[in-house]
Amino acid sequence: MRRLNDYEIVYLAQTEYDEALIELLINKYRNLIWKNIHLLNVPYMDQDDFFQEGCLLLIKSTKYFNEKYGKTFTKYFELILKRHFYSLLAKLPKYIIDANEVMSKNDYYIEDSNDIPEFLTPLEAYVFQYYFIENVPIKEIVKDNKYNRKQIYNTIYRIKEKYKNMI
Repeated sequence: MRRLNDYEIVYLAQTEYDEALIELLINKYRNLIWKNIHLLNVPYMDQDDFFQEGCLLLIKSTKYFNEKYGKTFTKYFELILKRHFYSLLAKLPKYIIDANEVMSKNDYYIEDSNDIPEFLTPLEAYVFQYYFIENVPIKEIVKDNKYNRKQIYNTIYRIKEKYKNMI
């Protein structure tokens, strides 16, 4: 059997429904769907759901594709896939509930203890004390020492990463 090009596959999908044709389409565009899932940083627990949504959208997009607009099917599908994934990402909950605490997905739970963890470097311990414990704004931390704003931001990032890796 010879390989079908995109236009032939879409034409066949529009005129007759065939399980083998749908399987061929999904196998052909599987990598494109996964690429977009990873490019949009979809949370790991939602990746399979997004893949299934992408497969359903692929089947639906064959019905509405029209080559007279000068686009290839691949470009058409990737455009509507990205739009659909953006809308799905917007609907994902922005908060998670953990140990009876409501936290943003971007926040990290740092205990209310005033003890500075031992695994931090001196700069990280300094920033931890002022930023996380005393809630001093970054502008004030920069004024009070010889470090610039970017170094403080990088230090905060490293602290969060260390806590994330501990969990």
